[in-house]
Amino acid sequence: MAGFLWVHIYLPFAAFYFFLNHAGVDNLGLPIGIFYTSLLSPLFYIWLYLEGRRWLTTNLLLILSPFILAHAAMGIENPVEYLRTLAHWWAVYVTVYAFCWALSKCRSLDRLFDQLILLNFCAAVLGVILRPTPLQALFWMNTQPIIGGPDVLRLNLLSTEPSAYAELMFPLIIFATLRLLHETKRRNGTYFMMIAFPFLLCQSFGGISIGLAAIGVSLMVGYRQLLSSRKSRIRFFCLAIATGALLLTPNPISQRVLQVAAGNDGSTQGRTILAYVSGYTVASSKSLWWGVGLGQSKYIDFSYLGFGLEGHIPNFIAGFLAEFGLISVAVVLVVECYLFYRTKVHLNSFRLAMFAVAFLQQFTGSYGTDIQIYLIWFLAFYPFLPEFDLNQGLRVEVSRP
Repeated sequence: MAGFLWVHIYLPFAAFYFFLNHAGVDNLGLPIGIFYTSLLSPLFYIWLYLEGRRWLTTNLLLILSPFILAHAAMGIENPVEYLRTLAHWWAVYVTVYAFCWALSKCRSLDRLFDQLILLNFCAAVLGVILRPTPLQALFWMNTQPIIGGPDVLRLNLLSTEPSAYAELMFPLIIFATLRLLHETKRRNGTYFMMIAFPFLLCQSFGGISIGLAAIGVSLMVGYRQLLSSRKSRIRFFCLAIATGALLLTPNPISQRVLQVAAGNDGSTQGRTILAYVSGYTVASSKSLWWGVGLGQSKYIDFSYLGFGLEGHIPNFIAGFLAEFGLISVAVVLVVECYLFYRTKVHLNSFRLAMFAVAFLQQFTGSYGTDIQIYLIWFLAFYPFLPEFDLNQGLRVEVSRP
């Protein structure tokens, strides 16, 4: 009982990120893309400076310097907006670095995940209770204007949208699933159900499909360890049957799947095909190799495409293509592949699943200043949760960020 009541020292920090990492929108007083956590970047910078990390700004400018010089040589449409967006990138960089630095010092990450799962489950239950009340808008979003079709209420708690909420839950749902397959204890099953409940209520087709793909990749690589016992195989087949039943019986999730398969889901199209066409159009208006520059997409008129994505491209890779060009896309993919082999991601089922999530997510959504996707990358590349190592004899040494 005492162990259950023990509160992880980083729980307030993690809860702040999980529940208040809200991207500002017009009705909340912040420009689109700026997270509330980013507003604290000056405080994070002071803390990191005191921790001895004193070259953050210099490092960021060195990384971006080739692109800044190229954009300056080609001419910048709105220099003020360029500097404003550069400041936004600095805030995101410092915030992500601060969270990664804190995570690198974290002990008992599994306990921290468990306590976040419990808090999130309680918040989701509260959201269900308040659904028929005037407070519904605090927890639920009607996505009918976005995806079309009938009214659809999807759980998003305090997140910007249901897909962002699903992205926040990726580490928790994958951790709970892999642990359940690894150790078939009743307690592990309880925590899996507690995180699966809100994950399904957010009805994020992209989130569910990416999560299943990531777990599938881990199972293919580490099936001998994850499915070594008879109980593990039984649990796996039960989960597979439950997933099939979810997709084949009438319910909001299966209806959404049919909507996506029929090509009638505006949200999925906007984050994939339409985003790439828009990103290519924006970049080619000035330089396909270097892009149009930081924050300059909003000054490129591509409304004639009729996609309704003017000023904001909801796709990580497409956004980089638009503002940094093909060179940045190549650099990002090369760095990801290098870190995959350098940190031996494939030797740990949890980290491998995190890599799969981030890799797929960058092609199907997110955006360049999304704090969440960078933390998922960090969970993939840093040696967390050694109990999920597929070869217990190997340990990966990775220096702190």
